[in-house]
Amino acid sequence: MKYKNKNGIGLSYEGHENDNSVQLVKEVIREAIKIGDLELYQKSSRIDVGWVKVKDFLKENFSI
Repeated sequence: MKYKNKNGIGLSYEGHENDNSVQLVKEVIREAIKIGDLELYQKSSRIDVGWVKVKDFLKENFSI
């Protein structure tokens, strides 16, 4: 599921533990996932398959 553009180039956020900007990007994405989960669970108790796919995509591509 790792995204690559038409030239076959993909993101690599593995490692980079000492890179503050990478850690900030990961933190923002974690917070977005938390917000999405909160909105989903406040609206209904059923799991939205679309949100699960988005969440998995973000987690995989940003190594969180």
